[in-house]
Amino acid sequence: MESHSTDHTSSDVPKVIPFHLLKEITNGFSKERIIGSGAYGQVFMGVHKDGEKIAVKMLYDMPGLEEEQFQNELNNLVRLQHQNIVQFVSYCYEIQKKLVKYNGKLVLADKIYRLLCFEYMQNGNLGKYLSDEYDGLDWHTRYAIIKGICMGLKYLHEELKPPIYHLDLKPANVLLDEKMVPKIADFGLSRLFGEEQTLITKSFMGTQGYLPPEYIESNLISKKFDIFSLGVVIIKIMTGPTGYSKCSDMSPQQFIEIVHENWRNRLQATQMCMLESSSK
Repeated sequence: MESHSTDHTSSDVPKVIPFHLLKEITNGFSKERIIGSGAYGQVFMGVHKDGEKIAVKMLYDMPGLEEEQFQNELNNLVRLQHQNIVQFVSYCYEIQKKLVKYNGKLVLADKIYRLLCFEYMQNGNLGKYLSDEYDGLDWHTRYAIIKGICMGLKYLHEELKPPIYHLDLKPANVLLDEKMVPKIADFGLSRLFGEEQTLITKSFMGTQGYLPPEYIESNLISKKFDIFSLGVVIIKIMTGPTGYSKCSDMSPQQFIEIVHENWRNRLQATQMCMLESSSK
């Protein structure tokens, strides 16, 4: 009988799922099952025989990613136990022999499969709800999403020892469950920080538009990196992408007044629709 319990505590060893089973529940990693992709891998929806869904992230072949680094990343994921952090479920690490051409001959080479499995988030990522075409989130929902993201980030920065800095916080990396509860995801760039809370890096981090000035100018990384990204996310939740792009062209007071006006108009439109519906 197939078993895929997702219950574990932070002290448990993460569950291993064989590659053949992940291939089966994702329909051979078919294009139809792709639910996301990023710099580090593609994410597929896996469906177990009993109907339970999970998100299966197949990592790309990345030069320099050693087995020890992968194990360290697993240890980091197991530590994350919070209602606003996507729950790590299980993993797969398998080496298979594959025939490949080398110098005109067929030779057996190692093919390494690295996959991470997470709880499935029914409502996808926050980004699709912030597009100009989508304005269906009421203020209460938006406030709850903002609060949830803040709580998740506070957990990473202050409650974990040592803390974890996400370094790529953006709407696409905030997933929403069936109740629209936000959960921070995709820790591909994350860094562990011990007593040294600030560092200078030569590697490029994050996403354009969410990078703090001190990183752009001096490659400086601290928890302020995530806080700056959080500020951008909050503004986009409140105003949408168009509203955020206009904020640099006006004073803070003008921007606040425009946001208030937009929300007043939206609330009035909602009330009118409710009145029209009740009168029919």
